[in-house]
Amino acid sequence: MAYLHAHPPRVTCPHHGVRQVGVPWAEPHARFTALCETLAIDVLKETDVRGATRILRISWDETWHLMERAVRRGLQAKVARVPARLGVDEKAAAKGQQYLTIVCDVDEGTVEYIADDLKQRSLDSYFTPWSEAERTGIAAIAMDMWEPCVQSVLAHVPGGAEKMVFDKFHIMSHVGKAVDTVSKQEHRALREAADERLTGTKYLWLCRGQSVPDKHEERLMGLL
Repeated sequence: MAYLHAHPPRVTCPHHGVRQVGVPWAEPHARFTALCETLAIDVLKETDVRGATRILRISWDETWHLMERAVRRGLQAKVARVPARLGVDEKAAAKGQQYLTIVCDVDEGTVEYIADDLKQRSLDSYFTPWSEAERTGIAAIAMDMWEPCVQSVLAHVPGGAEKMVFDKFHIMSHVGKAVDTVSKQEHRALREAADERLTGTKYLWLCRGQSVPDKHEERLMGLL
């Protein structure tokens, strides 16, 4: 472990107050050199915060401050633009059903925006800073069927109804529920007519193509 002791000159300006001269090896008021912060970020990419504190022998707060400065530097260097293909999803942030709304660039695999909660305003605040022309350039938005997100896209993205791409998991979930609902309705109607042919066929209707068991294929074809 090495310590670098330095006393950068300070000057007093009548208009701007006290200013400290910048040094090439560290950010202003930083407790770590730039190379040390680079090492810390490399370690954090490979482990969690607690693990990094043990390896680097620094505190939890110091580790978080290192990450915050790294994120700030990355955002300052990033070119502001609206990706052509966006992904919108939620992520659990803590215990007690606390969630974040996350917007990603699908092509680059980068996080573009994070907001608290899963409300319409959570996604609204991503779209509002961009001009209408920039929002028009969005070609597709991959998302689930959460209604607040749908309403936000419809309100801010020109042609948003045609640009939303719902994920396969949620689509198939709705299809499965629809098939189950229709099956129950048909079964109820047939039973009222003393027809029990749909008894025990619930899962047959959820099979597809080659996934139908051989022993049930003839029965399913007869039902169809």
